[in-house]
Amino acid sequence: MLTRQLPGSIVNALWVLVALVVAFGITAVLTWVERDELILSWSKGNPSAREILAEGGLGVLRESPIVPNFLPLAIVSFVVFALLALVLGAFLVDGHGWARLALTASAGFGVLVAVLAVRNHLPTAFLVLSIVTAVLHLALLFFLWHKDTSAYLREF
Repeated sequence: MLTRQLPGSIVNALWVLVALVVAFGITAVLTWVERDELILSWSKGNPSAREILAEGGLGVLRESPIVPNFLPLAIVSFVVFALLALVLGAFLVDGHGWARLALTASAGFGVLVAVLAVRNHLPTAFLVLSIVTAVLHLALLFFLWHKDTSAYLREF
């Protein structure tokens, strides 16, 4: 069986995927560590939560059933993205052009989510991570549509 040399654009795309998985892992950990800051940030857009916060403080709001449990969502998002990156990265290396399209859609969605996160006035750590992931998604798009990637995928 012949092995082909991966172009630098594919290698770089794979490294960007690894960096995105790490960033999403950090986000999941921060969701646990910065729970109170997330709740306070979330409460700014929820009149009922602001009322509970004003009357009983953060402790009462934290225990309120109206507060979403952000941690399971963050963990599931991390696991799903990590598995998606693994599978689509493997198919990209194998020369499947549809994997590039799926990763492009994922990157576009990632940029959209990052922009929405920045607009929703999240705590500073999440704001920084949102900007970092937006830049990483844009870098992924660059490498996915680089001429060397296109040439590599055309060979199959």
